Amino acid sequence: MRLAPPAAEVEGGLHQVAQVVVETRVGSTTGLFDYLIPEELRGQVQVGQRVRVPFGKRSVPGFVYALSNAPNVVNPKPIAAVIDAEPLLPAHIIELAGFVADHYLAPLDEVIRNIVPPRVRAVVRREPKSRRRSRILERADRPGGGAAPELEPAQRAALERIQIALGRREPEVFLLHGVTGSGKTEVYLALLERVLNDGGQGLALVPEIALTPQTVERFAARFPGRLAVLHSSLTEAERAAEWWRIRRGEADLVIGPRSAVFAPLPRLRLIVIDEEEASAFKQDRMPRYHAPTVARELARKVQAVLVLGSATPSVATYARALAGNDRLLELPHRVMGRPLPPVTIVDMRTELQAARFSPISKALHEAVAAALERREQAILFLNRRGLATFVICRDCGQVRQCPHCSVAFVYHGALNRLQCHYCGTQEALPLKCPNCGSRYIKSFGVGTERIEQEVTTTFPGARVLRLDRDVMKGRDAADQVFEQMLRGEADILVGTQLVAKGFDLPAVTVVGVVNADTSLHFPDYRASERTFSLLTQVAGRAGRGSQPAEVFIQTYTPEHPAVRHARYHDYRGFFREELELRRAYRFPPFSELIMATYAHRDEAKAQREAQAFVEHLSATIGLLKLGDIEVLGPSPAFLYRLKDEFRMEVTIRGLALHRIADRLPGGRGWSLDVDPM
Repeated sequence: MRLAPPAAEVEGGLHQVAQVVVETRVGSTTGLFDYLIPEELRGQVQVGQRVRVPFGKRSVPGFVYALSNAPNVVNPKPIAAVIDAEPLLPAHIIELAGFVADHYLAPLDEVIRNIVPPRVRAVVRREPKSRRRSRILERADRPGGGAAPELEPAQRAALERIQIALGRREPEVFLLHGVTGSGKTEVYLALLERVLNDGGQGLALVPEIALTPQTVERFAARFPGRLAVLHSSLTEAERAAEWWRIRRGEADLVIGPRSAVFAPLPRLRLIVIDEEEASAFKQDRMPRYHAPTVARELARKVQAVLVLGSATPSVATYARALAGNDRLLELPHRVMGRPLPPVTIVDMRTELQAARFSPISKALHEAVAAALERREQAILFLNRRGLATFVICRDCGQVRQCPHCSVAFVYHGALNRLQCHYCGTQEALPLKCPNCGSRYIKSFGVGTERIEQEVTTTFPGARVLRLDRDVMKGRDAADQVFEQMLRGEADILVGTQLVAKGFDLPAVTVVGVVNADTSLHFPDYRASERTFSLLTQVAGRAGRGSQPAEVFIQTYTPEHPAVRHARYHDYRGFFREELELRRAYRFPPFSELIMATYAHRDEAKAQREAQAFVEHLSATIGLLKLGDIEVLGPSPAFLYRLKDEFRMEVTIRGLALHRIADRLPGGRGWSLDVDPM
């Protein structure tokens, strides 16, 4: 599918035909339909405008994608009416939607549906009626206060270099690589201040779990009354109200997660993406876009500067910068001369040999105890929820599995139930084995709930909080936990990756990674990169204040490169080692990937369809003499059965994969993931 970009005004008169993206699920390859512009509407219809058009026996709304004088069909139907006097979407956002549809092989109507909030599409323009606004919006509305801190030499150097690009009004991409606590956010704020003072607008993207009220308040303090927030914790009405503020030009700065890349800012001059390597920037449903990639295209279209910031950039992004495709800027030290915390690697195999079976090692236990004695705080990180990760019969060996997914149930003590983390199915903890009738059923494995219990028992006087998706029932739960820690009302915080990013807690002097191996052995070429990034980010929560801090990483594989280099905060060492592995196995950045997945309730049909596609595509590649493109599979997906459907995967690997884009499967059961993460 290759979409032509929206047309500009043609010479010789007014456009007669509009290509319209209808707001209904049509199953069309492009989602575009030609409509005649009637005489009375000539000159009124614009790209990005909503119109009402006949579709079958119905009349439906749609967005004008392009204008032309030559219809692609015979006798197109006329547009019935114009809904909005002015375009709802700016032309550059419509163009961006076309790019997303084209690059990620997604129907254009799905892309538009993802861009415009439901309440906006429904023409509802009322203010939120809830009695209490989301706390994150309350923080955004607080009055400003406090002068900007004086930047340190490395920060000033980075700021000045980027300001040169801003002054040229040309698109340019910078990678701001700075260790945790090096003051990247202050550089962002100084750049945004320059842009807003010059009459431009700014966009800041952060992973959603890092978009805490603390982060929002920091931006709002510098730009009072000029900030709009887009976040999943907002109600539909609040999200629509913020979107309209942006569209009407009432906000000059937008902060939000990946979807904020489509914010309708007409004078965009600067895009900032913090923690650019985060997998949260890749959408896991249609359209499966990657926000930093989309932001590159957006910056090119509107002549904006893009700043990618991270302590642990993705291998592909860092490789681009070293090759000179992006500009590399470094912040090698923490601000105010604060040292990076020393990291101790705890080999859990020695703990077993010493007959210590607690998930908390002797060294970590002693460090937490000492921190409590000093009235300081600790964070314990484990990226796995629940009390136990599986339940097994010790007689017959059967593990209780979800009946709808090929995954073990997780036992949650607070619920006293087994739960599937993929489809949500629950069942009671059985008193005897459903397979053999044995009563010898036991739960094994460790999750955050188990760690919370362990800590509460081991340190009976400590005030312990837990932060994971099980306890985040309210939309402000994470904010409340953070405020309790900041006020000193808790001593130990146990959590998943929700505690790894966005929290700046000066009293935390001990950070413990309970098990570094949970993300290390996934069948994913980025598993090492993800683990190194997560370990580095978690370690970065320590030492934010004036007191010395320390980090403990518990692992059964201390020799793994991700663990070895995390010990010394050595990003470059990890990058060099990982890059050579990627080169040897032809993984990105040395190739492109597309993942095609077929799902069906009939296991045999799923296997047949996937095999037939592989044979067809392999034959096509041979005929077209595209020998540099490989077809791998079919093979069962990592999660083979999901919600009663069996899933088979085919991976296409090579360069310039757009050459075979029109040969890829579509239709019911198939899904495509371009540049999978």
